[in-house]
Amino acid sequence: MEDEFCHEMIRARLRMAGSSFTALAQELGITPASVSLVSQGRRRSRKIEQIIAEKLDTTPENIWPDRYEQEGTMKS
Repeated sequence: MEDEFCHEMIRARLRMAGSSFTALAQELGITPASVSLVSQGRRRSRKIEQIIAEKLDTTPENIWPDRYEQEGTMKS
């Protein structure tokens, strides 16, 4: 439930920032579903997490603290 709440909040914040999963996907040359899966926590991609964070003017560590070690490296 917590991951879905985070996913919906990310989607809403992207909209407020003038972006969307589709726009990010186009920028990266991937499918919107790939961006959505990363946002939901079903897949991991540093590149996708980074672009979402950049659009939200934050860091991936702030959005998904459970996915990162203290130093900012991805957990396995």
